[in-house]
Amino acid sequence: MSTTTDSSSGEAELREQVKALGEKFLLRTEDQIATLRAYVASLRSGDRNVLVGMQELAHKIHGSGAMFGFAALSDRAGEIERLVAPESSAAHATPDRLGALIEDLAAALEATRRKS
Repeated sequence: MSTTTDSSSGEAELREQVKALGEKFLLRTEDQIATLRAYVASLRSGDRNVLVGMQELAHKIHGSGAMFGFAALSDRAGEIERLVAPESSAAHATPDRLGALIEDLAAALEATRRKS
């Protein structure tokens, strides 16, 4: 067997593994969006402690989305991450603003799924 065939088959296998991981990421992101929505509901009730959890979750989606090449997802999550960051002005992290950004993230997830 030639090394070219071995190399091609190894690359194809790696691509399939990355694709499978990307699909798992998309499924996980759907659950994470539900969690972000719940955080917004808590925020509406006055619980600003959820901002830390929101930032951590948005950071994970932002980084993983970029790693898998899902730029729109990564960008939307990055917007949420920056908005809720401790160094950001908390006045801008309103439930309405965050809710809108989370819906943008959900729309980006659906668009990404249609392309995959």
